[in-house]
Amino acid sequence: MYKLPGAGVGVAGGGVGTLAATGADVGWWLALGVLLVILGVAALVAVRRRNRRFARLDG
Repeated sequence: MYKLPGAGVGVAGGGVGTLAATGADVGWWLALGVLLVILGVAALVAVRRRNRRFARLDG
């Protein structure tokens, strides 16, 4: 069975070495992180606007 370099016993769940061995570029991970942050902020803004609108209707 083939074992990726850096995926030894000391690495639990993989690490940067394993990502590099699979050919994953760090730039893609950074872009994904930024995208998730933007989506999270957009979701928070949408929930806040919805709550304000319902608060006005109830009051």
